Amino acid sequence: MRHAVTIAPLLILGTAASSGAPTRWNAGAAPPPVAFNDNRVAAGLARAGVLDVHLEVDAGEWHPYSKDSTGVRILAFREAGHPLETPGPMLRVIAGGRIHAWVTNRAATTLVVHGLTSRRRTVLDTLVVPSGATRDVEFTADAEGTYYYWGSTTGTGFEKRLYEDAQLNGALIVDPTDARRRAPDRVFVIQWYIPGHDSAGTPDRSNGFFTFNGRPWPNTERLSYQQGDSIHWRIINATADVHPLHLHGFFYQIRARGDDQQDSVYWPAQRRMAVTELLLDGTTMDLAWLADRPGSWLFHCHLNWHVEPNPAVGAEMQSDSLRDHELLAGPVIHDMTDHARTGMGGLVLAINIHPRTGWHDYAGPRRQLHLYIESDSASADTLRRFGYVLTEGNAPEPHGAAMQWPGPTIVLHRNEPTSITVVNHSPEPSQVHWHGLEIDSYYDGVAGVSSDAGKMEPMIMPNDSFVVHLTPPRAGSFMYHTHINDIRQQSHGLYGALVVVDSGQRWDPDANRIYMLSTNAQDKPIVNGGDMPPVATFQAGRPYRLRFMNITLDSPELEFRLVRDGAPVQWTHVAKDGFSLPAWQRESSRALQRVSIGETYDMQVEFPKPGELALELRRGNETLIARQAIRVVAAAATSVAKPQE
Repeated sequence: MRHAVTIAPLLILGTAASSGAPTRWNAGAAPPPVAFNDNRVAAGLARAGVLDVHLEVDAGEWHPYSKDSTGVRILAFREAGHPLETPGPMLRVIAGGRIHAWVTNRAATTLVVHGLTSRRRTVLDTLVVPSGATRDVEFTADAEGTYYYWGSTTGTGFEKRLYEDAQLNGALIVDPTDARRRAPDRVFVIQWYIPGHDSAGTPDRSNGFFTFNGRPWPNTERLSYQQGDSIHWRIINATADVHPLHLHGFFYQIRARGDDQQDSVYWPAQRRMAVTELLLDGTTMDLAWLADRPGSWLFHCHLNWHVEPNPAVGAEMQSDSLRDHELLAGPVIHDMTDHARTGMGGLVLAINIHPRTGWHDYAGPRRQLHLYIESDSASADTLRRFGYVLTEGNAPEPHGAAMQWPGPTIVLHRNEPTSITVVNHSPEPSQVHWHGLEIDSYYDGVAGVSSDAGKMEPMIMPNDSFVVHLTPPRAGSFMYHTHINDIRQQSHGLYGALVVVDSGQRWDPDANRIYMLSTNAQDKPIVNGGDMPPVATFQAGRPYRLRFMNITLDSPELEFRLVRDGAPVQWTHVAKDGFSLPAWQRESSRALQRVSIGETYDMQVEFPKPGELALELRRGNETLIARQAIRVVAAAATSVAKPQE
């Protein structure tokens, strides 16, 4: 099931014209076009420490795919004298400065604007603007951070603002007073377009899509940097849904987290590293990363339904049943360029990092592995299962070998050059993404995107192969999975765990317990390919590393709990996404951990004495998904190895 927000049907007003519900704009002449706002230029005019800005709200026609494509009517902001744009004009001031904003409402119903207010107060002020009227507000930008303003014409709150006025959002950035602390940055506003509701009165998510700065992939901005650049982004989630945001090939540092009212700017010892971070609805994030390797990369939401191919809009819109069938049946694509353009949509950004002179791949000896993509059927129906088989060195091809679901755990060694030949024995094209690994772009696994030195990574066609080069720079917990027809191939088996251990260290699977969350073909979350085994045995006094991984399609808020008599015990958080935490962040805490899609978490636990516990998997605070009884027995007489870093 697609991740969904709870909507009260009686509050759903003003949907697509075909629904018969009232619209929130004036009839008459054709609406003006709505432009994309890349948030590169701030609006308004600064005078004597006050930013004056004149905003208007009006109906316009937005062409999300191209100027020549079908348009849809939405409400949008503009700065007076400028075109309508989505998201709305960016407001930017230095902390302590004042903003004087005028808002003119040209929509047919009353507009309520939120966020044009000081932040250090219990309740944020709103600005109510009747149809045809202008109202103004002046306030002090009293808190540094990443904020936003938003509008509603339905009288509903942020969580239920889903239709024509869902694009009424704009960034509000308050910079530090010390100008030297302001590094060049980019601002990205995430928005959600839903065309209306279905016959049952629920939002038509099947024909909805998400955008960065008003653009869905493949129309999103192409970001260009030089190798060695320090990159600073601000992300604003102006949608009523959550987004686990994943950066291919790099770790990013999280410098602040907030929402429309407050922003927690982290001091250096608090900053965290991640390759994926969950952005809850209505929240913000300030991040930075170093472009230390050249090539083409992706930054995208890892909730698969948010990056599915874009739906048709307007009169060309498909029925929900046809739309869902095409996504789940997974049309076979044989053109890698077509895959990059049409095989993804929504929340995807492409990044190109230009190389320094003399950059080249390592050309010395490598450890040799073979990974085989297998399938249990040659038919094109949705019941086909996929799987991986792993061999090392010159072992013969595993014809007829049993597929593993999830795939076999691939164990690599830190700083060891390795070659993995991926052989496709299935009847569909595929490719492998090495999730979380700092890898050269050409081997990253996104056909038609991953490229460097003039080479672009192809699909792996049936009965063909592709050789991947990698040298893992750090020990940790990672994943590998398909990056083609993800909803179909991943839910039918193409994913697995990847662990990097320190050089010369032996992998001990008993001291390292992997719990991999995924989605089965019925769209249900499963653990390690099915139901958790009923009982797991641990030894008292022995340290264990629990490696939690989430590669589900649409379960971003699953939580593991290690409990005794229903109450959480203690464990120590030691790594996130394969990045070992510094000593000052390794604190013992209650054994509760949310693991979102695309995240891995490593926890160290040691049971002081024999006893009975349980490892639970829950959705949110209540719903129990799976439970494994844990039996702690007396320690063995012989010494055992500690879990790997």
